[in-house]
Amino acid sequence: MKTALLITSALFTLSLQQPATASAGSFTYAEDTARQICLNTQADDKLALLKTMKEHRIQRKAVVEKVVCNGQPLMDFARAEQAVKVVKLLEPTERRLRGSVTIQDVTATP
Repeated sequence: MKTALLITSALFTLSLQQPATASAGSFTYAEDTARQICLNTQADDKLALLKTMKEHRIQRKAVVEKVVCNGQPLMDFARAEQAVKVVKLLEPTERRLRGSVTIQDVTATP
């Protein structure tokens, strides 16, 4: 009983002494997902992009609004990389998010 208590306290002490460090090559979950989306876009792989979005439950709206690749918004990056299939897939979402406002005078006679 005494040895079990001694071993447990020794392990607890050792675990407190070990600093929690991450290796230089590790990514967070969000960074890894964004990196995968950027790689799929660069490769102009529409199916892989859709699969990545489905796996991580990310909507097209979020991808268009929030993902940044090489310092550029995703759609600008896709156009720069000439990813025609990806641009064609995400362009309707981009247009819908941009929106348009029309002002019409309702009192004017036609």
